[in-house]
Amino acid sequence: MKKSKIKILLLMFFAFLLPLQGCIQPGTPEDTDTEEENPGKTYVGCYETAEYVYQSDVTESCLTTDLSAEYLLLMNKEQTLGADYIPASLTYLTCPTTKSIQLETRAAQALYEMFKEMDAAGVDDVWVTSAYRSYEYQSGLFNYYISLETNHCANNGDFSTDAYACLGAEYLRVNYLDAGITRLSTADARRVVLSYSAEPGTSEHQTGLCVDFITSGMNGSLTVAFENTEAFAWLKENAYKFGYILRYPKGKEDITGYTYEPWHYRFVGREAATDIHFGNLTLEEYLQLAGA
Repeated sequence: MKKSKIKILLLMFFAFLLPLQGCIQPGTPEDTDTEEENPGKTYVGCYETAEYVYQSDVTESCLTTDLSAEYLLLMNKEQTLGADYIPASLTYLTCPTTKSIQLETRAAQALYEMFKEMDAAGVDDVWVTSAYRSYEYQSGLFNYYISLETNHCANNGDFSTDAYACLGAEYLRVNYLDAGITRLSTADARRVVLSYSAEPGTSEHQTGLCVDFITSGMNGSLTVAFENTEAFAWLKENAYKFGYILRYPKGKEDITGYTYEPWHYRFVGREAATDIHFGNLTLEEYLQLAGA
């Protein structure tokens, strides 16, 4: 959908509901209400009344996208990209990273502003560890994870925590442990991997619009322990001001199709990010409300 059509739909939706229901004012006590707690409120279009306060000299023009469809691209297990898809504009990141990493140019500019603000807030133990991944890279990564899950029990004496979470202890006991089988079948390993990783062509990383954050205390591994870091606490409250959203939030697994990933943030532009943040929405829910 063209960005003009998305904007018109958003404005029509907001204009219709505002007189009847009112709109949350970011920065007020009502911010803690969610759509589930107060279904009489609407959050789509609330970015128009938001006031954004920054500690550093932020270049706000690179945070907004005018609701461009390019940055609202939905990527999940149902919405796929072809093997030949590459973002139109990629750049190597110059902010703190664990290796050489590429990201879509506007998303990178917004990310730099966010790092500037984190630094101003005294949050400096955070790096980007992953961003753009090609179809081929994701294919290799996905197959690697399947191999790990297949052989985890044989190599470590038990199945992985992800296997238990996905397949269940009873299933693993009856079908494997009681029978003395220490290797997951390829089909079961695939089920487990799909709970936390994307098949090639379905990974949001291929869009070049998302980043994975890591801190020094995580020992090089992306785990839910990130939610206990100072970086996560800051991102949870401030990422939307820079156009980024927590893409796979806790309690929304049935909607996103993925387990909770506190380290994974997606650039959608400040307008949509504000609505998503204050509405406690996923990107899927936001696009449905917006009629996109």
